[in-house]
Amino acid sequence: MRDPKFPDWNHIVILALIFIGGSILGAIPLIIDTMASGVNMEDLAQGLDMSASMSRWAFIASGTPLVLCILYAWKKMGKPRWSLGFENVTVVTALLSIFGTLLVSNGVSATAEYLPGYEGFAEMMEDMMVPGIGIALAVVVVAPIFEEVLLRGLIMRGYLRKTTPFKSILFSGLIFGVMHIYPVHVFFASIMGFCLGYVYYRTRSLGLVILIHFINNAISYYYGMQADAPESSEELLGTGPLGVLGMAAVLTLAGVGLLWFLARNYPLAPPPPEDLEPKDAPALAEL
Repeated sequence: MRDPKFPDWNHIVILALIFIGGSILGAIPLIIDTMASGVNMEDLAQGLDMSASMSRWAFIASGTPLVLCILYAWKKMGKPRWSLGFENVTVVTALLSIFGTLLVSNGVSATAEYLPGYEGFAEMMEDMMVPGIGIALAVVVVAPIFEEVLLRGLIMRGYLRKTTPFKSILFSGLIFGVMHIYPVHVFFASIMGFCLGYVYYRTRSLGLVILIHFINNAISYYYGMQADAPESSEELLGTGPLGVLGMAAVLTLAGVGLLWFLARNYPLAPPPPEDLEPKDAPALAEL
């Protein structure tokens, strides 16, 4: 049965608990696989090098908590029908959405390199990004599909039923950021979440935000797998902090400009009929 209050803070807390529990459950294959390679309890207590197991089982570890959260949210939403929503998208609106979001994402990511804790985050990502089908599936397939279904297709869609677009974009974007846990990652993941939320609000296309997320993660994964890839934006650009921050500002402003152009020149897509209150049905019929 649909819960008209979804999502409120009680639901968010329950989703957080499901996510934590699902993360523990999803990590079991990694731990079993790692210990089967001969790790003893003393090594386990000191911390495990799971790189080999991660390359095989990362998609299970990342997908399990998301699937459990999706099932809970889908039930609370009244088991809504799934639609990719590409009927609301044209080639031009897709390009504006894709390039606008990716430009903002890359601009903010470059800025994040100067925030406290970035070096620790970069080392953690380097340790996690080991070659293997499990990591590739987790980053390029599991995250774009399941995160977008949960965050935009259910949580943000639920917010749009009950509150303003601004609050819906803000709350869903912040939840998306917090899911990435590491403080620096929370910062730029939240910004990307705001952009994805804005695109979803303008187009009501779950398929489009999945596509944008896929492109972003595929580029990041490919870049991270290159042994000779520059370790920082300064090395990539051959400049100092001012040059990097200047380029970051240009990218971010260009991305915001494209998303603004999208809003100014293309109509707002209508919400799914089942998301409308009965009193709104006549207006929908006129669209």
